[in-house]
Amino acid sequence: MDKAGDAPVPAPRRLLGFRRVALIELILFFAVALSLDWAMGTGLRFEGVQPHPFWIPVLLLAVQYGTNEGVLAALVATLALRLGNLPEQTIAQDFYQYLFVLTREPILWLVSGVLIGELRMRQIREREELRASLDLARKEAEAITRSYRALKSVKETLETRVAGQLRTVFTLYQAAKSIDRLDEGEVMLGVADLVRSVMKPEKFSLFLLNGDVLESVTNEGWDDEQDSYARWFDHSSLLFETVVGRQRQLCVTRVEDERILAGEGVLAGPLISSDTGEVVGMVKIESLGFADFSVNTVDNFRILCEWIGTALAKARRYREANEQRVFTDDALYSSSFIGRQAEFLAHLGRRMGFETTSISIRPSGLSRLSAAQRAELASAIGRAVRSSLRDTDLACDFGQQGASFGVVLTGTGLDGAKLVEAKLEKSVRQSLPTELADIPIVFTTKKVEVSA
Repeated sequence: MDKAGDAPVPAPRRLLGFRRVALIELILFFAVALSLDWAMGTGLRFEGVQPHPFWIPVLLLAVQYGTNEGVLAALVATLALRLGNLPEQTIAQDFYQYLFVLTREPILWLVSGVLIGELRMRQIREREELRASLDLARKEAEAITRSYRALKSVKETLETRVAGQLRTVFTLYQAAKSIDRLDEGEVMLGVADLVRSVMKPEKFSLFLLNGDVLESVTNEGWDDEQDSYARWFDHSSLLFETVVGRQRQLCVTRVEDERILAGEGVLAGPLISSDTGEVVGMVKIESLGFADFSVNTVDNFRILCEWIGTALAKARRYREANEQRVFTDDALYSSSFIGRQAEFLAHLGRRMGFETTSISIRPSGLSRLSAAQRAELASAIGRAVRSSLRDTDLACDFGQQGASFGVVLTGTGLDGAKLVEAKLEKSVRQSLPTELADIPIVFTTKKVEVSA
């Protein structure tokens, strides 16, 4: 690896086992040296000069490149010195003395090239070992870094999943609370949130049982131009017979169920009350993501249908029981009772010769109020109505989930009713809490009419 650790050091180029740069340096040196000797010297190749210039390439190449290049430099220096340049043997020299004169410097060059070259080779080997160790250490560090990043990614994924599960549980809890109501309308509004939280469908619908027909009351994700899903199923439909009659859940992964669904969806289940066992409707999933479709999804869908069915059945029973009540929780006459009573008084007034009028009190902008504020508003209006009553007046809740109140005035004409209206409006305004003092409230007075 190089200093930055980004790329490996390229291997030196070699020719016949020697570094090419060393060969070039060697050729250039001797070309220059021999040219100088020929041009400016005696032509004896620096014979008798001490130290001999040919030591330069031997020492430099041995120190720079190692044994091979050092020995090569010693051999080339020997050839350059002695090839065609052998001195004459003098009378005073014997053979061995003459041989020593011929080989003294070449032997020194060769020994120096080997010794210095081996020292250099040991340094090179140690450097390569250190470089290999450094390379291994870097690879280990990179492996540790990758492992750390992978572990960090897994940790973050797990944290995200746990956080998502917590959010899912919280969302499911909030959605479940939204159907824990006694009013059918509020339950059906909460059903959509509950289905989205549990199933995460792309398209779904809610059907309610009306006699022997399943009628669509809610559908989400449907494209009116592209989707042609049925909006009702009667008792002759195979889907109706299976879901309502047999109270069986349908799943498109089963061959028989796919035939019964006939392209109407991937899941369909009856809304069954766990308390009474009655079927009140059906939930149908028309489209569901592939990753969201599993065995657990089918089980969750079954539990979801039972949950919704129980909530709707309870709200329906509450509505039926509430229709038979005389008084509401605010000690006002219920809407169902006051309707029958007002009709009776109108008939009686026609026979006895007196008029019956009614004053309705209808606040607006309730959708911008919280549930606590709506309850506080209803309570304040109820108190004001009761405090303003005469002995013969009937205070009542006109229904619509606490959005309309009023008074039935027996034996009072429109003129007298207008006076009561003014008194009633003043009392209502005085009873409102400060934060609700500016809410719009419409007071309407009219005569109670009955058909002949």
